[in-house]
Amino acid sequence: MTNKILKKEEVEKLFVDLSRYYNFFGPAKEKGNVVFKKINDPKELDLEFLNSKVPPKEIIFPKMETLFTYKINGKEIEIEPVKDLDEKNIIFGIRPCDAYSFNLLENFFTYGKFQDDIFLKKRKNTLLIGMGCNAPRQTCFCTSLDYGGHPHRMDDVDIFLTDLGDRYLVRSVSDIGKAIINKLAWLADANKKDLIQAEELSEKAESLISTKLKLDDIADILEPNFEHPLWTEISENCLGCGTCAFLCPTCTCFDVVDEDDHYNHRGKRIRLWDTCQFCIYTQHTSGHNPRDSIIERCRNRIMHKFSYYPKNYGMLGCVGCGRCIQLCPVNNDLRDIIKKIILIRKEKEEAKVIAT
Repeated sequence: MTNKILKKEEVEKLFVDLSRYYNFFGPAKEKGNVVFKKINDPKELDLEFLNSKVPPKEIIFPKMETLFTYKINGKEIEIEPVKDLDEKNIIFGIRPCDAYSFNLLENFFTYGKFQDDIFLKKRKNTLLIGMGCNAPRQTCFCTSLDYGGHPHRMDDVDIFLTDLGDRYLVRSVSDIGKAIINKLAWLADANKKDLIQAEELSEKAESLISTKLKLDDIADILEPNFEHPLWTEISENCLGCGTCAFLCPTCTCFDVVDEDDHYNHRGKRIRLWDTCQFCIYTQHTSGHNPRDSIIERCRNRIMHKFSYYPKNYGMLGCVGCGRCIQLCPVNNDLRDIIKKIILIRKEKEEAKVIAT
C-alpha cells in the first residue's frame, strides 16, 4: 500500500491532473442538497459533506438512460448501440457504504443467463476514490451489516482518503489506484504520525455509530413469517411514495419504454428507475395486481433486502447508509422494523417455553 499526503489546497491540482484522462465526478451542492455530479470546476466540490442525498450509483445506473436508438426503414429496423460506454470515469469522495453498494449492483446485473453489458462496461471503466466518514450520521448503521461495514472501510475502492484536518491521507488499495498515485509525483510522503491519526479517526468514527443490530439470522426469521401481522403494522403509515427506493444505493428496479419518433422513422429504448412501492409496479395488463395493497408492497421491500437477496447472492441487500431512515416523510425507521422482525423469533421461543 502506498501512503501519500494531499494538502487540501492541492485538491484543485489533483482535479486538473485526473480530469485530463477521466470524467471527474464528485460531491457538489445542488438545490440545497449534496449530489454526485460531473465536476467541471474544482470549486464546485463540497468535501465537507456527511453523505449525498441521492447515491452515486446514479453515475453508472442513471435515473433515465438510453439503451439503444433505432431507425425504421420499411420492415427493416437498424439498431444503433450506445457510443459512450468506453469513457473513463472517476467517482471522487464516495463513502464506504456507497462503494460497497456497487458490488451488490454488479451481483444483480450479472445474475442469471443474460448480463447487462451497459452497466458492466460503465462499472469496468469507473474508478472509485473513497473518503472515510469521520462523522457518521445518527441514522447510519453500516457496522451492523454482514459485509464488514465500517465508516473507514477501504476494501471496495481503488484509492482511499482520510480527512486529517488540513490534509488528506491518500492510500492505494487496488493496483490501478497505486499506479495513479505513483503518477502524481508531487504528492508528499505520509509519515507515521499521519497513519496513527488516521487509525484514531477510524476508531472514533466507529464508536459514533450507536445502532447495533443482530442480522445474522434475519433471513431465516423472515421466510416462515410471510403472513405475520407485523406487515400490517409497519405499512399503516407508509405513503407508498418510493422515497426509500429512489434514494437506496442498492435498489435496481427499472422500467423499459420505447420512445418512437414516428415522423422521422426512428426512436430510442430507455430505462427508467422504478420501485416495487408503486401500486402499478406489479399490475398486469389484465388489471390483476398480485401486490394490490400497501401491505404486500412494504413486505416485499423488506423481504427483498433481507431474505430474497441473501438467498440469491449470499449477502444482505442493504449497506446501512440510513438514507431511507433520514428522508422517509413519515419516519418509518428501518432499524425499528428490523428490531421488530428479530423479536418475532424471541416471542415464539418464549411462547414455546410457556407452553411446556
